[in-house]
Amino acid sequence: MAESPETSVAAYLERLAAGDLDGVLALFRDDAVVESPLYGQMSARAFYTGLFEDTERSEITPVETFLSTSDPRRVAVRFRYDWTLADGTPTTFDCVDVMEFGAGPDGRIARLTIIYDTHPLRSVWAGVRS
Repeated sequence: MAESPETSVAAYLERLAAGDLDGVLALFRDDAVVESPLYGQMSARAFYTGLFEDTERSEITPVETFLSTSDPRRVAVRFRYDWTLADGTPTTFDCVDVMEFGAGPDGRIARLTIIYDTHPLRSVWAGVRS
C-alpha cells in the first residue's frame, strides 16, 4: 500500500461521507469490485455511482480499524452510518467494510466487502426502490 491502512481508511470514510465520487474512486483500482448486502456485487464505479444517487446525506462515525494478522493488505473498518436516502428517509446502522488492497506500488483497493444487518433497513429500502 502506498499509504498506511489507517490513512487509506480515513480518506475513504471522509470521501464516502462527503459523497465525493471521484475522490472515492481514486482509492480503488479500475477493476475493483464491491459486494454489498443491498446492491449485490458490482464494479466500484457502478456501486458508488448508484449509492451517491440514492443518497441525500450521510454521516459516518468511525468506531475501530482492524488490521489483518495474516495479510497486511486486508483491513476492516467498523463505523456507524447515518444515511439519509435521496427521498429524505433517514436510517442508521452499524457497518463493517473489509478492504483488500491490491499488490503493486499504488496499493489501491481491489475489493471491498460491506457487512451489516439489513433487517432494520429492508422496509425503508423497499419503499424507496418500489
